[in-house]
Amino acid sequence: MDKNGKLFGKISIVDLIVLLLVLAVAAGSVWRFTSPSAALNQDNATIDFTIRIDGVRDFTLENYNLENYPNGMRIYDRQAGQFIGHIRYVRYTDFYESHPLHDGTIVWAAVPGRVTLYLDIVANGRVTPTAVFVEGTYEIGVGSLRYINTKYVQTSGTIHSIDIR
Repeated sequence: MDKNGKLFGKISIVDLIVLLLVLAVAAGSVWRFTSPSAALNQDNATIDFTIRIDGVRDFTLENYNLENYPNGMRIYDRQAGQFIGHIRYVRYTDFYESHPLHDGTIVWAAVPGRVTLYLDIVANGRVTPTAVFVEGTYEIGVGSLRYINTKYVQTSGTIHSIDIR
């Protein structure tokens, strides 16, 4: 290295580091997008998944009435606005919350006027060795939080289960 910080009098150390970083990013991109795990399965699959929504009020539950939707109510991702499937079945159970007692113990008790809602959704999808995609590029995974819209209501819930047919 000479007094100007150049190797062999021609290449700057900073330029060399930047060049190596650009090459590493390019190589990583090529590997990521051309590796066999990046290719989607060519067969379309039907994906059934369930979104669990805790603490829903009666008003919200009533807005998931599927009587007027013989093919299922359309559901969208609230943040991206992307269609993610059709709600085919809605079920609910009592919503439970933990309540501390005066003696320090904690009990689970049903909360009046609240339910846990399960939305059973069907969508077209594809499966890779590492991910499940519905309706194109929308990736889903058990336990992931989703903000969802229908024509009448906005809620958020977690993906409870996924079944691939």
